[in-house]
Amino acid sequence: MWWQLQPGILSRAALDGLASIPLSIGGTPVTTGQVGVAYAGFTVTAAGGTSPYTYSVASGSLPAGITLNSSSGSVSGTPTTAGAYAGIVIRVTDAVSATANLAAFTITIGAVARSAMLPNVFVNSDGTARQANVDGTMINL
Repeated sequence: MWWQLQPGILSRAALDGLASIPLSIGGTPVTTGQVGVAYAGFTVTAAGGTSPYTYSVASGSLPAGITLNSSSGSVSGTPTTAGAYAGIVIRVTDAVSATANLAAFTITIGAVARSAMLPNVFVNSDGTARQANVDGTMINL
């Protein structure tokens, strides 16, 4: 090979060293969301190792409605269930089965905010309340 013919310019050891950069993973999780509202999302990224990379949830579970794209590392979706989802660990695996884990984190999903409201209730200018019936008639409350 050509590096053997030109000693001191490039060695096989140097080439081997380039291929042995350890696999690592990075990303900053968004730790809050709300049921029915698109999650702000985040993307984990891999460096080093040997591509291609595959991303997976190694422990814990993402909230229902939020998914991890196994090839891009994108975490996105719209949560459907409120709660605290603790101990989530995202793992990257490279082409030679090396792995690296993102530090464990928690995502807290809030419930849908509901307001107390009576349907078809109107307040007159004198402050009295009236409600519309299905047939269109009004009743005083």
